Amino acid sequence: MVIHTFIAHMGIGGAERVCVNLTNEWARRGHEVHIVVLNLDNDINTPNLRPEIKVHELGVSRLRYAAVPMLKYIRKNKPGFMFIFGNEMAVILSKLRKLHLVKMPMVVRVLNNVNISLSKEDNVSPVVEKYLQKAQGELAGMEHVIAQCQGMGSQLLDKGIVNKDRMTVVYNPVSEDLLEKTSQIEVSEKADKEIVFIGRIDPQKNPVHLIKAFAKVSEVHPEVKLRMVGSGNLDNQIKELVGELKLTDKVIFDGIRKDMENVYAGAAVVALSSDYEGMPNCLIEAIGCGVPIVSYDCPLGPSEIVVQDVNGYLVPLHDIDGLANKLIEAVERDWDKKAIVDTCDKFRVEKIAGIYEDIFALVSK
Repeated sequence: MVIHTFIAHMGIGGAERVCVNLTNEWARRGHEVHIVVLNLDNDINTPNLRPEIKVHELGVSRLRYAAVPMLKYIRKNKPGFMFIFGNEMAVILSKLRKLHLVKMPMVVRVLNNVNISLSKEDNVSPVVEKYLQKAQGELAGMEHVIAQCQGMGSQLLDKGIVNKDRMTVVYNPVSEDLLEKTSQIEVSEKADKEIVFIGRIDPQKNPVHLIKAFAKVSEVHPEVKLRMVGSGNLDNQIKELVGELKLTDKVIFDGIRKDMENVYAGAAVVALSSDYEGMPNCLIEAIGCGVPIVSYDCPLGPSEIVVQDVNGYLVPLHDIDGLANKLIEAVERDWDKKAIVDTCDKFRVEKIAGIYEDIFALVSK
């Protein structure tokens, strides 16, 4: 099978890690795999791809300029079908098909909570956001739509965006390479316990709540550290808050890291304080590495990952005290690591990649 995967970029982000995990597995199984990106600016993921995977740059900075380069790529390479990461890219390709410029089937993986936003760009104007919300109707024309979790699937069906017979819920796969590397790292028993946050330091992730909750944890366990892995629009604001709460020597700001195996190996617990999600990869990766998780019960995803009292704790949305209490309980508890890892079975890449193969074969008939 020849698989042409379209994704905006290969920089930091959950979708990009999913793309790497899936395409590597398909290439391992003998498929011919191509990845089409706008550009390779801020690329941190292509070095993790198997060497036989071919990456093609369209040479544009934004999706709004991508229609003509994508059309040229399609006419040159004649894909049997297209696998598309993201609603906005799917909208462009759908419009090209409506103009009878392309004909091949399309499978789109919806990236985020469609009740919140269809845009990954920061500071989009209300006019653009309104257009994107209206444009989500284009998803109805896809041969198949992938929802990352049951909650997202329910959203798509309830809003009438897709038909049930053209949608499948497929969880994000965890990287077996990451799990293997993490398992081989030994951490000193004398090392400080760390609560770890992984993601963009942006409003969606609600890092202010996490910092305030950690301040309460620190009162009980002054030896515990908080490690922030990622960066975003709120970097400076969060660092100022850390200073105001006199936590400067207890909060570590890593920025973007490529050695995530070391992050998970050193984590006592992975925390998530988001207002909403699509399907948070950091929680899936954490449990695969045997690390317990504490998360707000936000839409969408955490409730389908957290097995209460087995691999972590769910906390009511925006309950800062509850978040702090469960973080304290998590760092104090002696967890059953094997039981945590066992809850990751449904996210194994071998299983997930096979589901996609069946969908691709179906739309290609």
